[in-house]
Amino acid sequence: MVSVLTRIAPSQNTHIGLEDFPPPTGNGIDLHIGIDDTDSKLGGCTTHTAALVFEELSRRGFVPLDFPWLVRLNPNVPWKTRGNGALSVHFNCEENRLTEAEDAVKEIVERTSDPSIPSTDPAVVFLKGHPTPALSEFSKRALHDVIKTKEANKLAREADVDTFTLGGRRGIIGALAAVAYDMETDHTFEVIAYRTKENCGTRRNVDPDSVRKMDSKYGDRTFNNVDPETRRVLVSPHGPDPVLLGIRGDDPATLLQALSEVVIREPVERVMLFKTNHGTDAHITVRRDVAGLRPYESAVITGRVNRPPIVLKGGHVIFSVQDETGSLDCAAYQQTGSLRKVARALISGDLIQVSGGIRLGPLDQATLNIEKLEVVNLAETNQFEKPRCPRCSHSCESMGRNQGFRCRKCGTRVPRNSLRLGTSNRMVEPGIYAPPPRSHRHLTRPLSRLSR
Repeated sequence: MVSVLTRIAPSQNTHIGLEDFPPPTGNGIDLHIGIDDTDSKLGGCTTHTAALVFEELSRRGFVPLDFPWLVRLNPNVPWKTRGNGALSVHFNCEENRLTEAEDAVKEIVERTSDPSIPSTDPAVVFLKGHPTPALSEFSKRALHDVIKTKEANKLAREADVDTFTLGGRRGIIGALAAVAYDMETDHTFEVIAYRTKENCGTRRNVDPDSVRKMDSKYGDRTFNNVDPETRRVLVSPHGPDPVLLGIRGDDPATLLQALSEVVIREPVERVMLFKTNHGTDAHITVRRDVAGLRPYESAVITGRVNRPPIVLKGGHVIFSVQDETGSLDCAAYQQTGSLRKVARALISGDLIQVSGGIRLGPLDQATLNIEKLEVVNLAETNQFEKPRCPRCSHSCESMGRNQGFRCRKCGTRVPRNSLRLGTSNRMVEPGIYAPPPRSHRHLTRPLSRLSR
C-alpha cells in the first residue's frame, strides 16, 4: 500500500488525513508526468500545481505509484525562478484512459500558470513506461550542467515523450529531468502546507516559537528548521507564492507528526508530502578540471591553495586554488558564517576540495562560489620556538639580539644556538565544512546527513 498525505482541513493544523491507495493491478500503463515552470516571481508554485494534479488523478481513480517527486536541478542557472525545482507524478493508467489523464493535467497547468509573465514557460511531459538510458543521463546532467532547450526537444522526440507547453519551451528541460530522475539514490522527504488564495502575498502567520519547539523535539530526524546560530526560523518562505511552510527530513511519518505540532494561525488550503532530493548534494558530485569550467555549472575542484585569502569589503573572503590545469578564484561570502572563517585560515600549500557554482566576475574571471569546503591536508608552517630552561623547564625570554636567552623564573642563561625550529599551530583542521543552514541551498546536504 502507498500512503500519501493529501489534505488537512482548512483552519486546522493538528489533523492530517491519509489515504491508502491499492497497488497497481498490472493491467495498466505506468504514466510518468513531468511539470515545470508554472510559477513566476509574481506568484504561483510548481509544487502546488503538482499537488493539484496528484489529487485530481487520484480522485479519478488512477493509481499512484509513489509520492509526488520534487526534483531540484542545477541551482546556478540564471533563469530560475527561485529554487529551480521541477515536479513529477507517477500513476498506473488503463490504456483507454490515458487521454483523460493527460487532459486533466493540461487543464490544471493552464489554470495555475500565467505564461504572459516574461521568463515563465510552463511545460508538461508524458512518459509511458521506463525512462530510456538517454533520458536518465539527461536528468543527471540537469543537476550540474547548463542544458539547451534544443537538446531537450530532440531528446523528447527520440524517447517518444509527449509534450505540452504554454509560451516558450524552456520548461521541457526541467519536466524531462523530473520524470527521469533516479529517486532510488539518496533522497529525503518534504511535507508542504499551502495557503489559501486570498492570503497569498501577505505575511505568513506561523508561530515561530512552535517551530523552535518542534525542532528541538524532531531535530535529529528533520533538518533546516531553525538556524542554530541566529535561531531564525527557516521553514517558511517570504515571497508571494502559496507555500505556507515546509518541513524536511528522512522519514515521512515523522514529518507528518512534526507538522501537526506547529501552530498555524491562518487557514491551510492543503498539504502534500513529496519525495525529493533536498539535502543530498546531488548537484555537486562531478569532479572537474579548472581549465574546463563553464559559467553556471556546479563543480567539485581538488587542488592546493596557491594564493592566500584576502578579505574584501563586506567580509567576503577570496582565495585561489590550483590543480594541474590552472588556477581558480574561490569565494566564501559573508553570509556563509563559519565557512568563511575556515577559508580565512587557509594558507598556500593547503590541499582542499571545494564544491559550488561557477560564476563570472566583472572581468569575465571565473569564480567558484563555495557551498562546501573539505580540508584534505594542511601545509606545514614552521616557526622558531624559544627554548625551555634546562634547570626548571620554564620558558625563557630573549636578552636581546644575538645575546641568548634567560629563564623567566630562575634566571638561568641559555645560549642563543638553543633556538629550535618547530611547527606552528593552525586555526583549522582537516575535515568538511559547510555554511550555516540559513545559507543553504535546497540541495545542500546538512552536516547531520553526511554519514547517510
